Formats: sequence, C-alpha cells, structure tokens
Amino acid sequence: MKISGFTFIRNGVDLGYPFVPSIRSLLPLCDEIIVNVPRSTDNTLDTVRAIGSAKIRILETEWDEKLRQDGLALSRHTNLALKECTGDWCIYIQADEVLHEDGVPALRAAMERELNNPTVQGLLVDYTHFYGSYWTYVYSFGWYYQEVRVVRRDPNIRSCGDAQGFRAVDGQKLRVKKSGGRYFHYGHALKPDQAARKLRNLSGLYHDDAGVKEEVGRRPPRFYDDDQKVKPFTGNHPAVMQDIVAAADWTYTSRNPLIRFRRDCFWEDVALLVKRCTGLTLGVHRNYRLIR
Repeated sequence: MKISGFTFIRNGVDLGYPFVPSIRSLLPLCDEIIVNVPRSTDNTLDTVRAIGSAKIRILETEWDEKLRQDGLALSRHTNLALKECTGDWCIYIQADEVLHEDGVPALRAAMERELNNPTVQGLLVDYTHFYGSYWTYVYSFGWYYQEVRVVRRDPNIRSCGDAQGFRAVDGQKLRVKKSGGRYFHYGHALKPDQAARKLRNLSGLYHDDAGVKEEVGRRPPRFYDDDQKVKPFTGNHPAVMQDIVAAADWTYTSRNPLIRFRRDCFWEDVALLVKRCTGLTLGVHRNYRLIR
C-alpha cells in the first residue's frame, strides 16, 4: 500500500499559517507528499524546501488574482496537487491543519483494512477546532467535526467548492468510513493581527474589494468574538506544534453565553440547547455518505 499526502500553500509565512508542522505531521504516514506552492510574494517556497525531506515533491504553479468567486481558487490548487499523487490512498491536509500523531496508527489501519474494498471511496477524520488561542476550542454547532480528508486515488474524485471536502465529478457525495485520525485545526487560533490578515486574504477569494472591506470591518477590535462557545483545552497538542504553542503570547476569553441574542447565531444556539436537553444532533451538514 502506498500513501500520498497533498496540500497547497501560498504566502504562508506572511499569513502566519503553521504549514511546516502541517506538512511534517504527514511525514510518518506518507510515502510521498505533494506540496503545491503557487507563486508567492514571501519566502514560502524556500521554507517548504528547507523541511528537507526526500518524501516532499514541490509543484510551482501560477496564481490567478482574478479568480475571486466562491473560494474556487482553493479547490483548483488542491486538485493540482491531488492530480500528482501516485499512492493508493491520498490524504489531504490544509495549511492550518495538523494531524495528531496519536491517530496515525488507526488511520493507517483503516487504509489497510479498506484498501481492497472499492465501495469505500474515502475516510473521515475527527476535528478539534481551536478558537482565539491554542488553549480554547469550539464546542458549538455551525462547525464541522468530521470531514473527508482521505480519498482513493481515482480520476473521478475531486476537491470541490472552496476545498472543504471532496465529491465525485458528477457531484455525488463520496461513500466513506471513519478512520480514527485526528486533525487539529488552528486557523482560528492565530494571533489577532495575523488572523485579521488571514481573513483579508481569504475574503479576497470570495468577494471584490468592497466585500472584503465589509467583512473585515465586521470584526471586533481584538478580532475574535467575545461570545464564542469554547472550552479550555487540557489535552496534548501534536508534537510538531509544541514549539509554536509554547511561544504563543496571547490568550482568549469568552462570555460563553448559552443564548447569544444574535441573529446569525439563533439556529446554532437552538441546536445546542436541543443537544444538551435531548442528546439529538440537529442541522449538521454532511459532505459525505457514511457507510458501515
């Protein structure tokens, strides 16, 4: 069994993405890692080269500054990396995600177990989403807690939309099973000024300049919402993140209200109340078909 990792990163140094730990977290699992580095204006390319692993193969691609609709640039560059994979399984990681080493054995075992079962087109990983800092994580609806990150090498499987998940080329959801792998998502844990730069950059993939200004302008002075539902994180971060976490000099606190009295959070709060009272989970979008 051969396992390919794939990702892409542009201007990751300037935007504060933990892309080096992200790539490193795949090294123990993968036989090769395809890293697409679209033309950047910082030293992202040199930083990827400096990782120094023979498993890493770098693609240097062009970036279309005019592609500013629905985040489609993200899936386009994800698919450029996926196309170069040669493994039986292809594991995707975004530049602000890190695979926790504790889940690697289960993830590899799931790939081996389903290798010759073509019914299974992909595998899910579990998510921990950090918010505001490296020591507070989300326990709220409106976030995905599982997503497809492993797909079978198949020309009919592609990253879709803004690269959150994968679909068949005809738009059908993939048939997937759970893997036991764990991804830590740090995209909302950056230092506030870095988080603002990241949002400005990402917004430019969805909106024109006026739309970017409006979205960024809605953020509070310290960027992060003061009423996000979070819990203290008392576990262990992935080993490749230890130095970054230890050097962090910012914290986050939230009022954590049960009801936030905000229109954009109404149904999310209702769903959480139902979950607490009945155990039922409502309104969770699944970008896949889970099979047993």
